Amino acid sequence: MHKLLRNILLLTSLHLSVPGFASNTSNSIGKEIAFKVFKAQGDGFTIQHILDSPNVFQKPNDFIEKTNADEVFWIQLDFGPLLDAIKLDSAAYLKLNTFDYGDLFYQKDSVIAKKSIGQFNKNNIIQKISTSYYYSFLNLKAEDLIKNRYLILKVRRVTFNEDIKNWHFTYYNLAPDSYMTSSDFSKEVPYYFFAGLCFIMWFSTLSFFFMLRKPEFLYYSIYIIVTFIYVTGNKFGIYQYFFDNNHLTHWISQSFMILANLAYVFFFVNYLRSKKDYPIIHLIAQAVAWLNVITIILIFIIYGTNNITGFIYVLMYAFQVLCVLAILGLIYLLFIGKGPLAYFVALATLAYCIAPIARIYFAEPEDGLFLDSLVYLIVGCSIEMVIFAFGLNYKVHLELVENFQLQQDAFMNKTKALRAQINPHFIFNSLSSIQHLVSRNNKVKTLKYLSKFSRLTRNILESSMETNAMLTEEIKMIQDYLELESLRFDNAFTYKIHVDKNLDANDVEIPFMILQPFVENAIIHGLLPKKYGIKELNINFKKGDNIMICEVDDTGVGRKVATQRLHIYQREKKSRGLEVTRQRLESLGKNPESLQIVDKFDQDNNPLGTKVIINIPI
Repeated sequence: MHKLLRNILLLTSLHLSVPGFASNTSNSIGKEIAFKVFKAQGDGFTIQHILDSPNVFQKPNDFIEKTNADEVFWIQLDFGPLLDAIKLDSAAYLKLNTFDYGDLFYQKDSVIAKKSIGQFNKNNIIQKISTSYYYSFLNLKAEDLIKNRYLILKVRRVTFNEDIKNWHFTYYNLAPDSYMTSSDFSKEVPYYFFAGLCFIMWFSTLSFFFMLRKPEFLYYSIYIIVTFIYVTGNKFGIYQYFFDNNHLTHWISQSFMILANLAYVFFFVNYLRSKKDYPIIHLIAQAVAWLNVITIILIFIIYGTNNITGFIYVLMYAFQVLCVLAILGLIYLLFIGKGPLAYFVALATLAYCIAPIARIYFAEPEDGLFLDSLVYLIVGCSIEMVIFAFGLNYKVHLELVENFQLQQDAFMNKTKALRAQINPHFIFNSLSSIQHLVSRNNKVKTLKYLSKFSRLTRNILESSMETNAMLTEEIKMIQDYLELESLRFDNAFTYKIHVDKNLDANDVEIPFMILQPFVENAIIHGLLPKKYGIKELNINFKKGDNIMICEVDDTGVGRKVATQRLHIYQREKKSRGLEVTRQRLESLGKNPESLQIVDKFDQDNNPLGTKVIINIPI
């Protein structure tokens, strides 16, 4: 991570390479060093053989074939034309290709000494240039030159096959990693932009996962992290922070793209619900997933056998097959897409697939690992993330709408279920009243009661499919119910229904039969047990602030006397109507004041009845 901090400081304190920046402007620009190459098979040659046979070296352009992992190359660097500058400059640096394995042979106290310069060598003396994957540098002294003119390198390239003519060696009097040119700065900016974008998308998708518990958001957050490490791991020193072994770092870094592909496939199938909606696409996605898994297994096997050539070919051919399968699947998806989700994922994945192809096609000739051309991958992945920023938000919108609809359906079903418990309760009580009239042989009242009961029952059945009823309809049913109860009990009580003039009964809805249990309790438990005085029931509907206030006010005996169960019409079994209605009111909202039961008393603390107040949102 120290490399990331160093890059940030270097960016914030940017020194452009302009005249006057260095004490020796001409040298600070860099001067090419002439070199020749000798290709050897194996390690049969020693430095003494090379020094004794200077004619074995050839010019770089004489080599047509690319390097091979089994070949060893001896390089003769000629500093003759630059010797005077090296002696005059206070510091001297050699910029060279970052070889995988290598040794530097130099003059020390009249003998030939050796130091390691390969990135996979332990205790190597090279320093990688932060703005380039392909180049490193090392300190140089005039007295290090063999015969006051040459340096000899012994190197191997094993991570990829390379043209020898792409090798470059340059002399500087300033450390190449101590400053930035405007070109270097422009190359660094995309990485920091990409890091910021990855953080935003990772944080967003992980937040959505914890909020919605949908696996596609978790898989996408994993994909973002893995892709970020793959793209910026070398740039920000992430691999080096966790692994001291540069050889292992290379294998792991190249494997991270396969892991990113695997995470993306899991995201893809969950986001698109391909198993259900796109079976053929799902089969292609499964094939891609298995190919990635097989590739990862092969990489571990090849690493165990140290088969560098096999590693190169596995990555190359696996990538080609993955691209072909992905593009075929995307083309098919564009034709059979069933909505915006399909187009979001198709366009985003297309950008994700085209990016690595562009990365290879537009890579510089010497960029064998396509590391300096990662900017194309950054652009492609950034476009993919921006598209999915809209796609994932649209997905969240669909999830919220779906959840809201499920909640609405659950609320409707719960309300219907609770109301279904009230209707049998009311019908049972009514039939009990009819039975009572029949037992008294009161045919006239029985027939009249049956007529009103049949009309009320028909109205209840016709309204059974609706959760709410217009206030006018609810009042009509309450009136029918009160007439039935009044008829049943020989007009033992009176009742009034009053609607506030500020309340439009034809424009306000009320939960179906929400007041019936309270009206029933007022009659059975409040008014009928009363032996003396006025037995009156008042039902009032008033308008409040965004609520309708419903009052069931009786002049009965009060709840304390009612609990003694002294009246002939009271039943010993527990009434379910009040309990069910409480649940219905709770389902309307969590307002604790939606239901209030007030016990009325006179100055002498004698009961005057009970008032039930129900607040219903309009």
